[in-house]
Amino acid sequence: MLHKKSFRDIDLFKTILKELNKYNLSNNGSQIFIFLASLGNKPSNMFSLIEYNEVDCKSTDADFDTQSPLLKKIPDNHVQWIDIDICNNTLETEKLCEFYGLHSLTVEDIINPGLLPKFEAFDNYFFLSLKMLHVNDKGIIVIEHISLVVGKGYVLTFQEIPGDVFDDVRERIIHSKGYLRKRKSDYLFIRLLDSIIDNYGFTLEHIRQNIVELESSLLGKNWRKTDLSTEVLHLKKELNIIRGHIAPLRDILTKIKSETDHFFQRSSIAYLNDIQDQSNYLIHHFENFREMIKDLMDLYNSKTSNELNQIMKTLTIISALFIPLTFVAGWYGMNFEYMPELEWQYSYPTLIAIMLVTFIVMFIYMKNKRWF
Repeated sequence: MLHKKSFRDIDLFKTILKELNKYNLSNNGSQIFIFLASLGNKPSNMFSLIEYNEVDCKSTDADFDTQSPLLKKIPDNHVQWIDIDICNNTLETEKLCEFYGLHSLTVEDIINPGLLPKFEAFDNYFFLSLKMLHVNDKGIIVIEHISLVVGKGYVLTFQEIPGDVFDDVRERIIHSKGYLRKRKSDYLFIRLLDSIIDNYGFTLEHIRQNIVELESSLLGKNWRKTDLSTEVLHLKKELNIIRGHIAPLRDILTKIKSETDHFFQRSSIAYLNDIQDQSNYLIHHFENFREMIKDLMDLYNSKTSNELNQIMKTLTIISALFIPLTFVAGWYGMNFEYMPELEWQYSYPTLIAIMLVTFIVMFIYMKNKRWF
């Protein structure tokens, strides 16, 4: 299911369709949705620029042609963070990539992202692409590709659609909270990556809550009214997709620490280790979620089987009660010429009495045996 509201550029729609095809989400009814809110009032040729140091900070929506002089020379002890929506700003993206001397393969990975996270280190910068996940106000999981380029004094972030998980980072920079304004671009990268990983955890918590809600529904009286099997399969599919985004991060973070040590200050390595521990923690939790979903499916199958057994048990008891009655009716339904009791004037009421007594005795016997 794809929610669409407004598109400023046809390239955005084409890119989203391409992402849906990659994940097979366009036709399979998965509950991972890509929700596109309105693109807002920012002109399509603009990008977000935040430049700061320990004592000063400025934030603006800029276009490349008028602001490129500011980018040519980053003042000492300043950090520039440039954030751009690539689907809205294809031309600006190409200009920025060319300006910073990004390798053609990096540009290709930014414009045409792959399925899995990717990391590459170059002489003047390193590149990381991964998926950014968060749950919006409607409880819909938003999945978006993001690319980060980190060099001396600058960080570039390339997003597919407006909206991200970096509001807390922006607030810390603008209001000078924490250590961001006191550190270099490597620390900004760490904070951005940490925000992405944190929201992986929030997304998994959202799925865990869905599992708990399904379990509560399954244990309730109206569990038959919900198509739990379909919802459980959807949850399993969501979990597998998210795992595909998170699992490779463990090796990528190891490569970042080993191949980009000249980009990081020694004090920043500890934060990278913390992010790696957090990613390992999330990967470990996948097994727990898998077990929860498996247990939920087993519980559903068990309840369905028990209900079917109860129905069969009821039908069997009804059949057993009527077997002797059917036998008696069949016996006297035979068309023999000589059956003396048929000539007796009390034969009919006697037969009815025998059948009633037989039925009552069998009913009491089964009740005492707790068969129903």
